[in-house]
Amino acid sequence: MTVDADRAARDLELAEQLHQFAGRFLDGAGPVDPARIIREAVDAIPAARAAGLTIIREGEPPRTLAASDPLVEQVDEIQYDTGDGPCLEAIEQNDLASTDDLEHDDRWPKFAAHAVAETPVRSMFGVRILLGGDDRGALNFYATELRAFSELDRGVGAIFSTLASLALQHALAQRKSENLLVALESSRQIGMAMGILMASKLLTAEQAFEQLRTASQHLHRRVREVAEEVTETGQLPPLPASREA
Repeated sequence: MTVDADRAARDLELAEQLHQFAGRFLDGAGPVDPARIIREAVDAIPAARAAGLTIIREGEPPRTLAASDPLVEQVDEIQYDTGDGPCLEAIEQNDLASTDDLEHDDRWPKFAAHAVAETPVRSMFGVRILLGGDDRGALNFYATELRAFSELDRGVGAIFSTLASLALQHALAQRKSENLLVALESSRQIGMAMGILMASKLLTAEQAFEQLRTASQHLHRRVREVAEEVTETGQLPPLPASREA
């Protein structure tokens, strides 16, 4: 098979992988599994020994959300400890950060020195993932060979980072929506319980909520749980003898 034929075959295989990836993760059929995203991404780049997903949530340190190999977490931990490296640069400064020879790359001296001494990784690249708000991330690829990644590999990584961004944004939005529904249901339950207490005990809204809060504290139960019992029984659950009014 000629070089052109090899390239065409890989292009077709890659196109099919991307099509399947999009179908699995962007159709909203179920929760997104970050580990599966990583497996799909590393399979699409044969030169990659491993791939990983780093995220930084607002007010929190960076962490590795998913990894295809323990090597990823080892290298990432060095980046997090030293505060530099391709992954962090992709997140903080550039959309893509890459190195073909970690041992002789002086952009991240602390990270490179430890990574070369403690791991077999020699080539890396990271591509930023957009998560919305102050949440940030990067899709990262690791290889043990020098100059392991081609421009095509980095392009494929960029495509997967975009799809991963969409998939994770969808998952985060879905989670926020579910949390909102829970909060609304909780508020509705508490409001109903307050109404019952206000009517049965001639209390103000502030006094009714204070009774719910007091019962919650002394019974070591959530306010919503106490409120649910009030709506079912028409009265507050009995408090310990020493706490009863």
